[in-house]
Order: sequence, then structure tokens, then C-alpha cells
Amino acid sequence: MTTAIIFDLDGTLADSTACVVGAAQFVGDALGLPTVTDDAIRRRIGEPLGPMLGALFSIDGAVLDAAGRSYSTRYVDIARDGERLFAGAVPMLKTLREVGFKLAIATGKSQNGAERASDRMGLAPVMDAIHGIVPGTPGKPDPAVLIRAMKSLDVSESDCVMVGDTTFDLDLAHAVGVRTAAVSWGVHPVELLQSREPTIMVASFGELQAWLMSLRN
Repeated sequence: MTTAIIFDLDGTLADSTACVVGAAQFVGDALGLPTVTDDAIRRRIGEPLGPMLGALFSIDGAVLDAAGRSYSTRYVDIARDGERLFAGAVPMLKTLREVGFKLAIATGKSQNGAERASDRMGLAPVMDAIHGIVPGTPGKPDPAVLIRAMKSLDVSESDCVMVGDTTFDLDLAHAVGVRTAAVSWGVHPVELLQSREPTIMVASFGELQAWLMSLRN
């Protein structure tokens, strides 16, 4: 029986795409880096920040370090107003919690960023654990953050489901044998998500909730 649901944050529970794109474009302009398209940025949402910026702008070393600092500062500024929960996210989470599911976040944000965003958007009260990337550990699609979340909930691979909107979320779950629910409203297109053969593809929070509730039987 499934007892725990682990959610990605950006693109799954929260609409933050414009914040990511805006912060990345700000970095490019501020540092005089090669021009990239908004679509190119969207395709890399979910990757760790360093690899994302490095691949987008073909930078490394001190320039990449400066880009990361610039991005983080800008993101915090614009996320205060621009980062919002998708309608229906909290009602679904409350229902899942009421019937006894353990709930956690496993995001590609830094741990500080994950906690800050969860507090600001009101997710913290309905979550049993919030996990982002901590220094010295790899980001998605490495399953380290998912493994930490499972350990904090004291559940095994067969006890939980990973819900996400990118191939990075699906890949990290598959790496450790966790079932997956792919959502269609995030940054990666349905066709790309289906190439990873998720356990289910859903188009609404209602559809997601109904499927998760069926796993309690």
C-alpha cells in the first residue's frame, strides 16, 4: 500500500517558470553573456543551477560562480511576487494528508531556497518534510534528494510515489524503483515525459488526487 507522496516543487506545485527564465536572462544581460532563448531556459528547468547556467551560457570557473550568485539574488527578488502555487495544489495536499498520506517535497532548489519558498507559499504546514539540494550533494537527476526524503519519512521505494513535471523527476525516481506520476502543466512537454514511461500521466490536480487515493486500497 502506498503511504507517502513526494512532490517536486517548481512546475509541479508552484508556477515559477517565469521567475527562472527572468533570473537567467538577467544573468546573461548583467554579465554580457551569449544570448539564449526563453525556451532554451525552460528546457533546463529542474537541473542544478550550476550545470544549468553553465550549459546555457557555455561558462565555467569564476564566471559561472558569479553567474550563480547573480541568479540567486535576482531569483529571490522576483519570486516574492512571481512565484505562486498552482490553483488546486493546497486543497489536494490537505485531502491527501487528511486520509493519512505522508507528504514531502524533493526539489532541485537549494535547501534554503526550498524552505524559503515553502514557507512563503504556505506549503510548510501541509508537508512532513521539505528537501532541497544541500552542499556537497548532487542535484537532479541524481536520486540523492529523493532518497533523503524517503529516509526522513521512513518509507521504502515501494511505499511511495514521486510526482513531477520534468524528465529529471522521472529519471531520479526510476533510478531507485519509485513509481511516478507525471503532470502535464509543467515545463516539459507531454511527449517528452511519456518517453520516460511514467506510471501515470495526469492533466489536473483532480486526476492526480483520484489516482493517488486509489493507491490507498
